[in-house]
Amino acid sequence: MFEFLPYLKEKPYVIKGLILILLIAVSLLLTMVLGIVIALPFFGIGILEHFKELNDYSSEATIHFLKYFQVVNQIGFFILPAIFYAYLENRKPVNYLKLNTKLSITNLITASILIIVAIPAINWLVEINEGMKLPEFLNGLESWMRESENKTNQLTEAFLNVTTPTGLAVNLLIIALLAAVGEELLFRGVILQLFVEWFKNKHLAIVMSAILFSALHLQFYGFIPRMVLGILFGYIFIWSGSLWLPIVLHFIFNGITVIAAYLYHKGSIQTDVESFGVSDNVFLVISSFLLMILLLFLIYRKGRSKPANL
Repeated sequence: MFEFLPYLKEKPYVIKGLILILLIAVSLLLTMVLGIVIALPFFGIGILEHFKELNDYSSEATIHFLKYFQVVNQIGFFILPAIFYAYLENRKPVNYLKLNTKLSITNLITASILIIVAIPAINWLVEINEGMKLPEFLNGLESWMRESENKTNQLTEAFLNVTTPTGLAVNLLIIALLAAVGEELLFRGVILQLFVEWFKNKHLAIVMSAILFSALHLQFYGFIPRMVLGILFGYIFIWSGSLWLPIVLHFIFNGITVIAAYLYHKGSIQTDVESFGVSDNVFLVISSFLLMILLLFLIYRKGRSKPANL
């Protein structure tokens, strides 16, 4: 019996990229409209008024509203487009996204240790990034970037400012789990594989997808550390052959931030999120980088016997 190939199977990478962008735009639009309709019974008929108050982070209603639409955004921008695109590439999207690959316990333990020991190195990169200055003739651009960064930080702080187990659970779901699943589905599951096909070079594909991953967060003074995380997740994905591994690691990394913020606001610890894991100890930072490289190498060695089919 004649079997139809998936629509994108033999299409040029440029067409694939354009279709991915179209899927993201259509999915985001539809989910936003549907999200507003679903929100009406919970937020009332005056829901549109909330859009006028989105900068009032002192309002609990505004924060609840923003968290709800964060869920809508994760589903519409990341999760649904990745699944639809994978279906157009392969009638079994789970296979295309490498979600059918068994997760190695050894890799899981190794990579989990890696993401924890990486915290001092990542936070050192945050400090380096935040200290960067643009040339004097770009002062206007730098001021805008700083202002944008401050607004983003204020929103993040408002999201993380919870002191109840329910608030913690909601943040773990939205900020840690949904973000990990959605961003890894799109950036590693789809975009990285598309870039591998485009550039014919896995290393370049990993770096370019990591740059895009960081850029889309629109946090200019966190660009370098987020790019490095994207590179780590990319290599772990390719060398392990499983998207589950970067999803779990992304969840752990975000989850540590969420839990640290919860404990700080509860008064259980004295270190706020901005300072958590920050160290001036050069030996600790260097050790963090070296351990990252060593643990990555162990994942690479294990992956050589069962390389990802990319």
